[in-house]
Amino acid sequence: MAVNLIHAAVVAVREVASLVLLGGLFFMLFVQLPAISRIRSARLRLDLRKASFARLFLWGWLGIGVLWTTALYEVFTLDGKLPSYSGMAAALALVFTIVFLFAQFGLYMQSVIALEDGNAGRAAWLNHWLRLVLRVAFALALSVLLLHQLGPALIRP
Repeated sequence: MAVNLIHAAVVAVREVASLVLLGGLFFMLFVQLPAISRIRSARLRLDLRKASFARLFLWGWLGIGVLWTTALYEVFTLDGKLPSYSGMAAALALVFTIVFLFAQFGLYMQSVIALEDGNAGRAAWLNHWLRLVLRVAFALALSVLLLHQLGPALIRP
């Protein structure tokens, strides 16, 4: 009985982490970035982008850490007898993690450096690519969440 409760808690924590990660990306892409782009002051836009992305990446890495921790828990407790959709979800999660690394430490950091150096053209180009990369990350995160939710229905009994 205790093992089932622990497994249920792990699943619940995983789902909350997925929703936080997905919700953060959704809010950033479809609410925050369009609102920031309407601000006239370049300095204020830079400050808001820094604050917004700092929170997105903080909560994103917390979510990713929880997701990988719960995945490892399931691998060890199920003795590697995971359903086939778990492998697909793990592969997509790995790609998502790499994309998120590239978004933060590649495009975002370079855009901040470009803006602080006064190179607005390069910063705009980097921000355009950052939005596209975050859209890919959003699609990957949504795919992982859907695989975890719909995976059992995909397997024939």
